[in-house]
Amino acid sequence: MKTIFITCFNGLISRNILSTDAFKLLKAGGVRIVIFAPEKRAPTLREEYGDANVLIEGLEIASKAIESPRERFMWVLATNLLRTQTRSVQRRVKFARDGNAADYLFSILISFLGRFGFIRSAYRFITDRLVTGAEFEKYFDQYNPDLLFAADVYTPQDAKMMRCAGRRNIPVVGMVRSWDNVTSKTLLTHIPDYMVVNSRCVKEEVAHYGGMSRERIFITGVPHYDRYASSNCTPRDHFMKEHGLDAKKKMILFATPGDNYLENNPITPLVLESLREVDANIFVRLPLVGKEDLEGYVLPKNAVLDDPGNYQNFTQVHVTQKADQHLANCLNASDLVITWASTMILDAAVFNKPIILVGFDATPRAYHYSVARYYDYEHHQFILNSGGVRLVKSLQELLYWVERYLSAPRLDEAGREKIVKEYCGTFAGSSGRRLGDFLREKLNV
Repeated sequence: MKTIFITCFNGLISRNILSTDAFKLLKAGGVRIVIFAPEKRAPTLREEYGDANVLIEGLEIASKAIESPRERFMWVLATNLLRTQTRSVQRRVKFARDGNAADYLFSILISFLGRFGFIRSAYRFITDRLVTGAEFEKYFDQYNPDLLFAADVYTPQDAKMMRCAGRRNIPVVGMVRSWDNVTSKTLLTHIPDYMVVNSRCVKEEVAHYGGMSRERIFITGVPHYDRYASSNCTPRDHFMKEHGLDAKKKMILFATPGDNYLENNPITPLVLESLREVDANIFVRLPLVGKEDLEGYVLPKNAVLDDPGNYQNFTQVHVTQKADQHLANCLNASDLVITWASTMILDAAVFNKPIILVGFDATPRAYHYSVARYYDYEHHQFILNSGGVRLVKSLQELLYWVERYLSAPRLDEAGREKIVKEYCGTFAGSSGRRLGDFLREKLNV
């Protein structure tokens, strides 16, 4: 029996991989699957996915992002060696907040060095020997895997497991988990044998910033979006009734930012107040990570709250198949999506829903505390230039586009199609199967 290791240190991997056809294909093929996850999430994963040939290794080490001063230093170098517009914005914001000139100048120097290929190669060579991932060796000894699937190559734990596999000549398939990772995280600290990505755009980014040959990068589409392409969504009338909404009226899905990204910036109540008199249902989806402070706020009569869990960080997140289907039902029932600089943009585009992006703050504030900084990130520049969204800079603009989109839902449809094509891939309904077949091929099963 062939054995595959699957990393699940980021909580969203359960949604991205484990609840998709990719995982089902591996199970059906008689493959022994060993999943590595934080100890706190291990019981939940065992209950939902475990069986005789699906083993869950819960690791205490995974609860700590970076284990030692040496690892932290090497990770700082990796972060600054990545030369992207997003990282430039992040550096400037950090300096504006903490005022640490020495740290800022050091980061600029490392970024300059990152332009040279031999520097990036030297960094990987040194890191492979200083941050070895020796703590994972016992698992390789115990299970003797035939393939490692590093499902989120930009986590420190995934990188260490890839190094362990490399020393043993075990093939590694890496995955870029999300559309923003290549340009916003770090230098790719260990280059796997193969990489799977969602789309053409991400493939080009991996080739350019990650230094991988295009021939070793395979486009799958977004596996968990297969659910979006199915016809299993709850009928709109039933969804409205379940949530006490008027099925005769249109529905606005408002995906709020929360304090994980916008601290002390109460945009949500401001937007809700502006929508109070709009003749539509308001479905307010709270953030998955972080909190939304609505204490003492009275919701409009046409609004309901939807709480997906509100976890403290992405290590703790666990999105069940039921919860993922619920999000699909929300999007299917909506007529318009209001959000900010988040992945909800892609979700809405896949469902071909008009998209309004909140580009203003609750009160005037400096750039480094403003929502505006996120729209300068590299991946959002493509979104803004696609013609598929409307970035609004005031409540007046917001209400204008709400009315326009509710009366003309096909407006900007071509732009939304462009977003889906470039960042979600073109394999609607078959992405999980493509990924599963690719992994089976590398396992020779």
